[in-house]
Amino acid sequence: MVWPKSNKAGTSAAAQFDGLMREHVPALYRSAFRWTGAVDRAEDLVQDLLVRLYPKLDELRQVDKVRPWVMRVMYRIFIDELRRERNSPLQFGPDPADADSAGDEDYEFADPTGGPPELVEQQITQQRIAAAWTLLGEEHRVVLSMHDIEGYSLVELAAIIEVPLGTLKSRLHRARARLRELLATERFQ
Repeated sequence: MVWPKSNKAGTSAAAQFDGLMREHVPALYRSAFRWTGAVDRAEDLVQDLLVRLYPKLDELRQVDKVRPWVMRVMYRIFIDELRRERNSPLQFGPDPADADSAGDEDYEFADPTGGPPELVEQQITQQRIAAAWTLLGEEHRVVLSMHDIEGYSLVELAAIIEVPLGTLKSRLHRARARLRELLATERFQ
């Protein structure tokens, strides 16, 4: 890729792009990881987003709220990839029937401030949540991660994923209900 020459202000387009996007990349990666459930796929999704946004630097400079705008673009890329995968004759990724292997990843969410019994309870709870999270559908993971974890309001989220507010509310309700259902099953207890 050939980087553009410096502009009037003396900074290159690459430096301007870096200045606009650097603070948002960690949040983008967290969301991408929650949506995809895999480090490599999350990295690929964020990289694909950045590669697609770089030529649109002029448009990006004019955006008032950069993070919701780029989150919407990343969501569209994510959905396009899901559709391509579903329509592909080749299926990659973990076998949904082999859900026991889904809890093998080492999730480090624990707060080591309690004693051994509290730490064990936290670890068991985190493993249950991580296992249930992997069994959620992509649509449910997206809505839960963006609203309940990242803190986007329903109005912002509706604009990002481009669905009516009523539809979003029902998706969020179904996602929470499904997560509760998965956590309540005896399989995780």
